[in-house]
Amino acid sequence: MYRECWFRPVGHYIARMPSSRFQHPAAFPIRAVLPCLLALWPAIGRAQSTTLPPVTVASRVGGDASRATQVITRAMLDQLPGASVQAALAWALGGDLQLRSPAQGELALRGGSYEQTLILVDGQRMRDLQTGHFALDLAVPWESIERIEIVRGPAAAQFGADAVGGAVNIVTRATGKAVRLRAGSRGLVDAALSAGTRLNGSTTAGVHVDRLRTDGHRPGTDADITQLRASMEQRSGRQRWRTDLGFGSRDFGAATFYAPYNSYERTRTLTAGSQLELFPSARQSVTLRAGLRSHTDDFILVRTDPARYRNQHRSTQGELEASTRVALGGGTVLAAGAEALFAQLRSARLGNRQQLRAAAFAELQQPFGARMQGTIGARLDGGTGVGTRLMPSAGLSASLARDLTARLAYASGWRQPTWTDRYYVDPASRGTPTLQPELFQSGDLGLTWAPSSGYRVDGSAFTRTGRNTLDWVRRIASAGVAAEPWVATNVGTVRTVGTELLASTPALAGITWTARGTVLNVRADVVPGVEGKYALRPITQAFGVTARMGREEQAWVLLDVTQARRRGETGYVTAAARAGVRVRAATVTLDLTNLGRARALDASGVPIAGPAVAVGVLWRGR
Repeated sequence: MYRECWFRPVGHYIARMPSSRFQHPAAFPIRAVLPCLLALWPAIGRAQSTTLPPVTVASRVGGDASRATQVITRAMLDQLPGASVQAALAWALGGDLQLRSPAQGELALRGGSYEQTLILVDGQRMRDLQTGHFALDLAVPWESIERIEIVRGPAAAQFGADAVGGAVNIVTRATGKAVRLRAGSRGLVDAALSAGTRLNGSTTAGVHVDRLRTDGHRPGTDADITQLRASMEQRSGRQRWRTDLGFGSRDFGAATFYAPYNSYERTRTLTAGSQLELFPSARQSVTLRAGLRSHTDDFILVRTDPARYRNQHRSTQGELEASTRVALGGGTVLAAGAEALFAQLRSARLGNRQQLRAAAFAELQQPFGARMQGTIGARLDGGTGVGTRLMPSAGLSASLARDLTARLAYASGWRQPTWTDRYYVDPASRGTPTLQPELFQSGDLGLTWAPSSGYRVDGSAFTRTGRNTLDWVRRIASAGVAAEPWVATNVGTVRTVGTELLASTPALAGITWTARGTVLNVRADVVPGVEGKYALRPITQAFGVTARMGREEQAWVLLDVTQARRRGETGYVTAAARAGVRVRAATVTLDLTNLGRARALDASGVPIAGPAVAVGVLWRGR
């Protein structure tokens, strides 16, 4: 029966599979995918439940039940198609991931823009003051990830300016042994190696590295990506110390990414972080953290003519934080601290820039009886040349019944224009030095039903008002008139009202189901006749269903179908699948993406990647 599947014993056949194989919409999805899934059915055991553990990045005081959160565990990551951070974030509720290629993507949450979403790795800020374009230029190999924590809605009171739409914290691990090989469509070759071990009773250390090469989904989008991360952790007595070093390299074709040119780009990311946790008593903890991120970018506007226009720059930022968390008794918890960040830019086009940012923050969690808990917080955040802002937040959670919890939250935040927003100029784009900061207010009302039977339903209704909303805009071109350059502009007030729902089930007829949905109503007070590139074209409707069946130690299949519509554009449907079969100590995987041949547009306004297939082998040791 396995002969009906499109399994091929030679990996290079898949790597060189011509794009013509996918020309007919039904040729691949129906005649190849369904026989594969049906052939695997007899080997599939009873499905496992995927209850989400609580996310801890929502607040400084610990778990905050008043926030809309989600966590993607390691077990879930292993079953998602694509084996990449971008693929995992695309699956998150309320997420809007726009990929230009495997080398570059931008994430927005709840209808915001990528500039309004903060990316953290082990609590360290990954976006810089130059631009949010590089926030996902990570130095985080796939096998080094323990889980991904997501906070939907403003997190500025916790993490500072820019986290007005939400925050994502990628939590890594030092341990683990793994070897992975994958090959697929469009010349995809992906390899990874992880070696982590316990040095003694209190110290663990590990090195993770991966490498990916692809010809790209259209001419001029080839990519060569390398990521490396080394970690060491020591636990002894009343202290924990962790240090990490990371390096990321991305060389990629950027054809029509930012302008109608065959461009090319090389980026390098170097990160270093160290965190010391002290426990003076059973009631108190003290955290001291230091981080460094250096990012270089070499952008060539015309790949075949580097002298025509070239932008080379290096962005460096260092951060320091000191905080304490104290249990005051009776369930009351107080967290307070301060942090400082110094950022510097050396750029051939943006000039030499630098800024010092500092903040002080406090958060208090207080129970009200046995069924209710409140959290209030505030952050005073500012920087040289941009002034100072106070960002408050408040939340309340209440147990309405044994399995039913309600939450209510309010927060405000701001985002400073980046140096690219203000000073960047090329033939297709123009920054504006006089831009004003974006200001946001948001409210959130939610319900969670989580009985012990394994069902879970989490729903939210939220509203966000953004003043001085910033986007790159231009006048809509008419027939026979050339398009104008994109100009960074404070377009006005944008009001967003939304609802979202995430529901999961235990095994039903051997299948675990997850459904998600987001609907947004976006009203923008902007000048008629202009189009926006990012903030003014959010996804306003998205529905997805994921079915999982099987056991990790035997065989499993995951199938995901998503329908989405972007503001001002037509809707589309896409599907992806992943299957795994355990063969002795290894797992053989099959990844299938964009089975529906969706014709959606990416952030550059060109069609997203079409259908693709990849076959891999993964071995994990203890």
